[in-house]
Amino acid sequence: MREIVPRDIRLSVAIGDAENFPGKYSHRAVEAAKAGADIVKVGLLGFEEPDDTAPFLAEIRRSLDVSGFGSALLVAGLYADKADRSFISRFPVIVSSCGVYAALIDTYGKGGSTVRDFLSSREISDFARHCREAGILSVLAGGLGNRDAGRLADAGIDIAGFRSAVAGDGRGNIGIDAEKLKILYGTFDTLKAAVSS
Repeated sequence: MREIVPRDIRLSVAIGDAENFPGKYSHRAVEAAKAGADIVKVGLLGFEEPDDTAPFLAEIRRSLDVSGFGSALLVAGLYADKADRSFISRFPVIVSSCGVYAALIDTYGKGGSTVRDFLSSREISDFARHCREAGILSVLAGGLGNRDAGRLADAGIDIAGFRSAVAGDGRGNIGIDAEKLKILYGTFDTLKAAVSS
C-alpha cells in the first residue's frame, strides 16, 4: 500500500485486537511503521481493566520511539458493544497519558448494529469533549451512515470512519462503491456550505 499511496497521504494500519502482551504488539507496531504506516491503530478488545491499558500503550509508544519511528501516530480503540460504560468514559484520560494521538470508539460486531445503538448522543458528545480536554483527537466508527455526518459534527467528533457507508455490498465487504462515495462527499460538501454561510 505504501508503494501505491503518495507519501503526503497518511496511511493507517491496524495491528489487531490486542491482549495484554506488550512485546507482541510493540513488535507489530514497529513492523507496521517500518513498512510505511503513518498511523498505527490497536484495538483493546482483550482489556477488561481500564488501568491495564496505560502501561500497554506506553510500551508500544516507547518501542516506536526507540526504534526510530517516533513520528508514527498511535491510535487506541475501544468497542462500544464490548467495553463497560465506565471504561468508555475514562478512556480518553487514560490513553492521553501514553503518547496516544487519538482515541477511537468502534463496534466489534459487524452484524448490522451501529455505534449509535450502544452510545447515546450525550455519550458521544461527552467522549469528544473528554478527548479535547485530554489533548487528543476523538474518532468514531461503527456502521456510520450519511445521516450521521451532521450529528457527529455537532457532537465535536474530530474523525469519523464511514466504511459501511461506501462499501460495495454492505458493512465489512471488500470494495468501494464509487456512487456511494460520491454521495458521502456530497453530504460533507452540504455541511461545509451550511457552516460557511
